[in-house]
Amino acid sequence: MPIDPYAALNAMLRAEAARFTPPVRQADPAEAAESESEPQQGAGPAPAGSAA
Repeated sequence: MPIDPYAALNAMLRAEAARFTPPVRQADPAEAAESESEPQQGAGPAPAGSAA
């Protein structure tokens, strides 16, 4: 069975990308609870005088 060189290169590239990609940062549960309880700036309704 012949080996597809592009499939082999693609597999090696994906392996290297997975190896060197930093892990996804998970939010600390305590920090997430604090940020949910605090109101976010700019999340409220737009002022009456502003035009969109």
